[in-house]
Amino acid sequence: MHKSTPPLTALALLLAFGLQVAPAHAQLSRTFVSAATGSDGNNCDRSTPCRTFQGAHDKTNDQGEIVVLDPGGYGSLTIGKAISIVNDGVGEASILVSGSATGITVIASGVSDINLRGITVQGIGFGGGNGLLYTAGRSLTITNCVFRNLTGAGNSGNGIVFAPANGTAYLAVIDTLVADNGGFGIEVQPVAQMNANVALRRVNILNNGADGLVLNGAQNSGTVSAMMVESATARNGGNGIFIHTDANRAAVELMALRSTITRNGGNAFVVSNSPNARMFIGQSSVIDNAFSWDATGGAALFSFGDNEVARNSGDRPMPTAPPI
Repeated sequence: MHKSTPPLTALALLLAFGLQVAPAHAQLSRTFVSAATGSDGNNCDRSTPCRTFQGAHDKTNDQGEIVVLDPGGYGSLTIGKAISIVNDGVGEASILVSGSATGITVIASGVSDINLRGITVQGIGFGGGNGLLYTAGRSLTITNCVFRNLTGAGNSGNGIVFAPANGTAYLAVIDTLVADNGGFGIEVQPVAQMNANVALRRVNILNNGADGLVLNGAQNSGTVSAMMVESATARNGGNGIFIHTDANRAAVELMALRSTITRNGGNAFVVSNSPNARMFIGQSSVIDNAFSWDATGGAALFSFGDNEVARNSGDRPMPTAPPI
């Protein structure tokens, strides 16, 4: 007896033709946030945006992108994947920080590349924590951002803290302001066996309570290699640039070119504590700092001989750089 075949359901038809069925709550590779119309109950698509960076982050695929639609405050954020957060000129997209909080925390995998563009992290008092704390990932690129007015004591009050814990990590900061923070402007302090590579271009580190730029290899057995180009460290309460490591710890080297180091409350530069700490400077202005420069414990500071150095207490010639 011939039996009739039951009709195929819609799902069976899709499967029969090899078509994939999307899960009910599939993440998107491009999501959107809006302070005006967003809700974290939405799926973060263009027509139904999320309200906060964290809400969008959690609904975005790894290696995806979050786009800011309008100005507003978007809340603190913990980044745990490769992601890009982009504000391309819609107005200020900000994260307000108070108490002991951190504006942006990056704890991602060792293959994660993170990109931030057009974001303001603003301390609003009450012992505000750090602007950005990076402890894990492969790379972080910061462009057209602001980190300012972070307050606090001890290990807080810093604009950007780059403290990766293993492998090799990259930090690039471009066209960015780090200003008016109670602690350091930018602190690079890798831990464990790390190689940290840092590039700063057109970065202004201004009026921070402690040192402007800190490169510290004392907690690390790898290397710290940094370049600062067309940037400024000015009116910081401590040193303009502080480079430090200990014997048998990370080799730390900075090359500063076409930059300005002026009116800092301490030395223009301090390079300290080990022959593994070195700084090269060229085509730069070193003017009106409370003190000139200091190199201790076998650390070295070298000039390419084309700098403007004037009106720093204790001015003296910088050693000429050896051929590179």
